Amino acid sequence: MDSRTLPELPELTTRRLPGGLTLVASGLSTTPLVQAHLAVPIPVRRDADGAVFDVLAACWPDLPACARFEQHGGAVSVARRGTWLFLSLVCLGDRLPLLARTLADAVTAGYTEEQVRRAASRAAQQASLAAAQPAVQSARLLWEDYYGALPAFLNPAPDPAAIVEVTARDVNAAHARAVSPRDAYLVVVGDRVGREQLDVLEEHLAAWTPGDGEERATVPRPPLRPGPAEVRTRHRDGWPQAHIRLAAEASSRRELRSFAADQIAALILGGSFASRINTVLREERGLAYRTAASVGDHLDGDVFAIEADVGAGAVPEAVARLGEILDRFADDGPTAAELRDAVGHMTGKYVLNLGAQSSRAACLLSFLTLGMPLTDIADLPAHMASLTAEDVRRAASRMRLEHLRGVVCTDSAAVPTGRR
Repeated sequence: MDSRTLPELPELTTRRLPGGLTLVASGLSTTPLVQAHLAVPIPVRRDADGAVFDVLAACWPDLPACARFEQHGGAVSVARRGTWLFLSLVCLGDRLPLLARTLADAVTAGYTEEQVRRAASRAAQQASLAAAQPAVQSARLLWEDYYGALPAFLNPAPDPAAIVEVTARDVNAAHARAVSPRDAYLVVVGDRVGREQLDVLEEHLAAWTPGDGEERATVPRPPLRPGPAEVRTRHRDGWPQAHIRLAAEASSRRELRSFAADQIAALILGGSFASRINTVLREERGLAYRTAASVGDHLDGDVFAIEADVGAGAVPEAVARLGEILDRFADDGPTAAELRDAVGHMTGKYVLNLGAQSSRAACLLSFLTLGMPLTDIADLPAHMASLTAEDVRRAASRMRLEHLRGVVCTDSAAVPTGRR
């Protein structure tokens, strides 16, 4: 591949503050804005932890500091994903001091009963809406089967009843023990961003220090469910559709070339409209209305996930066809055209993402929270560009049907008799 199409690592300024916060700044003057993306690791070991941190996240947009920031034209976004709490602030570049004050106020905030009551009500409503979605129910059942019990960090929607019981005392205690600069990351990308801007941020964030009762956020990844890999039917009363959900261990992201091969294999298999699974199950056979394949991070490991949504009556044929696709890919690997197109898509995606402020900030933060060095932003696409068909075939061999654990979520009465 032409090296001119490969992304280059942007110029970065990195600083680690005494409290443990890592600051990363990158100048990009495509618009007169500055983007600040903060990621704080949080200990989500039990469902109750997820409920408390979801309420805490719902509190942040209502903080006086965030309201003031928005009144001056800024934008605030907060989310809790897995074991990370994210806060993103966007404003005009000349308002960086206001952004820095807003960050400092958020990470050192306290919470009143009224703030928590309103936040818990919103978080519970969102959890209820999410829990009602069949895709969320299928995800829970997949990871429950994969690990033997659903890990709290993979639960997409804590119990709404537990959320509304969260008190201000719970939220303040969680903030004190977990919202710490230790092992947190702040990425700042924007117009004229550099050392001077880092000085402003460091000055405002100096008061954010690890507390005496701080709890380290390390969450161990649970072992897989004992026993052989198999695909099980999980009955869902009245479901007219079936969700096929399969998973297998992927390579370690620390083995960068193998990690690159996994990404390309997943893309060819089910990561686009022209992917193998979509072409066969949806376009040729008319069995599926949605398909996907991806590599996702589960704490310090990575997992292949394969999905197909089909009619309940089509389950036997869909599973059989899916097994044929997976085995053929594992036996023969990709065609030259598939490999070329997939590599071009992925490397081009990195080039585009690094060329815009918000996506550059998101890319930098993603690598940091995955525990990957920022040099991998350039090294990973370079490895992709040098992959051979055999590299990708070896990655695909992990996704043979016999190696996959998974579930078929449907009304078992709707599956043809004798083939459930």
